[in-house]
Amino acid sequence: MSTYGTMLIPLPLEEAAPVLREVCASGYAISAGPGFCLLHPDRFTDDNGVFELAGPVSARLPVPVLATFQYDGNWLKLEVWRDGVRAHRYESDPDRDDQTDSGPEGAEPAAFLDFAAGPVDHHRLASALADIPTDPRDMDVDGDPGYVWAQALHWDVLGALGHPDQVIRRAQWDHCHMRRDPQLYGKALDGTALVVLGVSEPLS
Repeated sequence: MSTYGTMLIPLPLEEAAPVLREVCASGYAISAGPGFCLLHPDRFTDDNGVFELAGPVSARLPVPVLATFQYDGNWLKLEVWRDGVRAHRYESDPDRDDQTDSGPEGAEPAAFLDFAAGPVDHHRLASALADIPTDPRDMDVDGDPGYVWAQALHWDVLGALGHPDQVIRRAQWDHCHMRRDPQLYGKALDGTALVVLGVSEPLS
């Protein structure tokens, strides 16, 4: 499964772009519906991962930012940053390194309401953060608790916050995937505004 790191910013791309150009050494920023944009930093560039950039970006913008890292389909970490300070941290599997299972950490729906793009499905949001899928297709076929894939958990969080499928799909892109097949991702943008940051090359 794919790994990705992205940042959701509740500002139009044209308002966030000057700060992103200043702070991000390499990456792409794209529009994500009315009032939102997404940052896809090159996480293989030093000091350029989503959690490293979240502080500087949030310190320079008048809004909080949501930094997301999903690892290999089985672990999701979300951080809310405001005014250069981490305001909230969520981790779907904080015990993944020691093989225990105490459940998610930071499963507080109210911490994510600043990132709502429409009416909030509070039940779906709380269930997703608690790692309790509401769709049987996301449940483990062997009956184990929790989501089979962390991407589905992330999808449900953003869906519960009112983001359309197309935006959620783009929120699960990673810079390295976009560079690996730029024509594919360029076509998938379908005319959506894109800003090239730092040393990254245009998608064409």
